[in-house]
Amino acid sequence: MTKKEAREYVRRWRLVNKALDEELRRTPVTVKLQKLDAAYRMAVGLGFLQRMKAQKRKTENEVRRRWLHLKTAKP
Repeated sequence: MTKKEAREYVRRWRLVNKALDEELRRTPVTVKLQKLDAAYRMAVGLGFLQRMKAQKRKTENEVRRRWLHLKTAKP
């Protein structure tokens, strides 16, 4: 790929991104909310939320354990 071809490639993708941004700006809020709801339901259906909650609990327990260790450690 030459420098000129690379510049053209980037220019075309910038135009594509600009068109997508404009399309997103024109999308009604109701459609955006429907898409958000669909994504949420898919995440629930695939079990992502349960895994995220389990990971969050694990992380919180680790933070509590470390904090307790720091709090009870003698200088």
